Amino acid sequence: MPAPVPAAAAAALTTPGATPLSVTRLREVLSAYYDRSTLLALALLAADLSLFVAGEWLVARSTSLALMLGGSALATLAIVRLFIIGHDACHGSLTDHSGLNKLLGRIAFLPSLTPFSLWRVGHNIVHHGFNNLRGRDFVWQPLDPSEWQSLSPARRLLERVYRSAFGPLPYYLVEIWWRRLYFPGRGDAPGRRAEFTWDSVSVTVFALGWVAALALAAPATATTVALAIALGFVVPFVIWTWVVGFVVYLHHTHPDVVWYADKSAWLKAQGILHGTVRYRVRPWWNWLLHNIMEHAAHHLDPRIPLYRLKAAQTALAHLVPDIPVVELSLRTYWRSVRQCKLFDFERRRWVRFPRRAAGEA
Repeated sequence: MPAPVPAAAAAALTTPGATPLSVTRLREVLSAYYDRSTLLALALLAADLSLFVAGEWLVARSTSLALMLGGSALATLAIVRLFIIGHDACHGSLTDHSGLNKLLGRIAFLPSLTPFSLWRVGHNIVHHGFNNLRGRDFVWQPLDPSEWQSLSPARRLLERVYRSAFGPLPYYLVEIWWRRLYFPGRGDAPGRRAEFTWDSVSVTVFALGWVAALALAAPATATTVALAIALGFVVPFVIWTWVVGFVVYLHHTHPDVVWYADKSAWLKAQGILHGTVRYRVRPWWNWLLHNIMEHAAHHLDPRIPLYRLKAAQTALAHLVPDIPVVELSLRTYWRSVRQCKLFDFERRRWVRFPRRAAGEA
């Protein structure tokens, strides 16, 4: 069991005039939650892989549309949960064994068609190393008003789509997966390492095999095969893409979350810690999503495994009580969507798009 939060560290925050704990000190405190279990990690992976296979089997072999839809839902849930396991493995926090983490991570990432090595560079190094720092963290990086004015009408229209309530799907699909993860172009690839290509090839082979398995397993009519591919492959991948885009948006886009243009100001404000939101969710949400909504603790120290995150987040809430805590609801999401369009880096606040002029996109 993880050790309790040291009483001295918690008491320091209740002392009048006490200096807030540094990121380094907070990580030392939360190192009590590094305890990892290879057996538990393997069990979680096996359970979610089984859920994925069961869902796909229902889609491919059922004659009932209701069962096929149920199978599609199960497969989609499994993809989300498997990705979160792969995400942990990519951070090296799923088990204590580096080689095993890489193997399990690559397996868990296959159903979401996520190339492991490219995700590791873009997420672990760029995003976690510099989250909410302009020019370094590219994930949901906002434009400032002057940049907005310099955009072409077509690009302004695209930004309006990305920052709409339905924007997480096209944003993640185009800006993250297509541009930076799946055979990225020279301008977006972090070098030309062979492992990047091989990981992209591996997810392509998996996708082709996935579609072929659905086609072969479904009853031999053109309509049924097409429906099996639609419900077993297309729908789960599209919904998964929307879910991951939505979750990442929630974590780093909120009226209370600040972005920085200056690294020294970012360091002084402890951007790694305060650049995210903790959402209060129903217990079943945490179960469904492997505690990924306990994001402040994860961003502070991604070495904490997903099955220790909830306890670590509770401890962090005592140590740093000013981390924004938001009730997850359609209302809070809509508030972010309405207000968080552009970011004024001088005044450090979110602003809306300017009113459209006649004929403007």
